[in-house]
Amino acid sequence: MSNDRPHRRRLDFHSFEEILEDVDHLHRVGYKRLGKWDLSQILDHLGEGARTAVKGSNRKGPWILRKVIGPLLISYTRKKRRMKANIKVPKWWLPGPAHDESKAIEKFRSDLKSFEYFKGSTHGHPLLGAMDKAAWNDIIQIHSSHHLSFLIPNDAK
Repeated sequence: MSNDRPHRRRLDFHSFEEILEDVDHLHRVGYKRLGKWDLSQILDHLGEGARTAVKGSNRKGPWILRKVIGPLLISYTRKKRRMKANIKVPKWWLPGPAHDESKAIEKFRSDLKSFEYFKGSTHGHPLLGAMDKAAWNDIIQIHSSHHLSFLIPNDAK
């Protein structure tokens, strides 16, 4: 028996340029959605991470998560370059409704550029705790690989 259901893509971005090339490709050719979010929602969610690294957040998860579990998760995620699907996050970290993809792409591009050229000390992640710029960089790339893997380009073979 054949399973014609599409599978998630295996992505592992190592630069913001790679991420943006994939985003532009998805926008240009269209995509099949395997998850709940479209491209605009994914980019809003991913951009929030880059914005948080630069500007900080007044939100904070439980102390035990930020100080004990978070650093272990960061280390494991950076080593494996993978994130588990269906992780529950607070409602405030979820994106809003789908909206204009072109605007979402430009906002995301701006968020990545702001992060890339940021020279100060990065802020901690509201759930995972303290991260330096190198850790944030890796997490943004891995997180982008994770979420964009749920969008299958219409020209995929």
